[in-house]
Amino acid sequence: MEDKIKGIALLLFGILLSCAQDGLNDTIFPSMSDIPFAFVGLCVGIAGLCLVFGKSKDK
Repeated sequence: MEDKIKGIALLLFGILLSCAQDGLNDTIFPSMSDIPFAFVGLCVGIAGLCLVFGKSKDK
C-alpha cells in the first residue's frame, strides 16, 4: 500500500512539473537556458505509474 501512495505522489509531482514549466524556467532559472521540465515531469510520472500499477511485495 505504501508503494501505491508513493506512486500517486510521484504522479502528482510529475503533473505539477509539466504544468509549471514556463513559470519555473522564468523564475528559478532566468539566466540559464530552458530546462525541459515537461520531459522531467513525464519521466517522474512514468516512475509513479510503475509504482502504482506494479505488483506489490506484500507478504
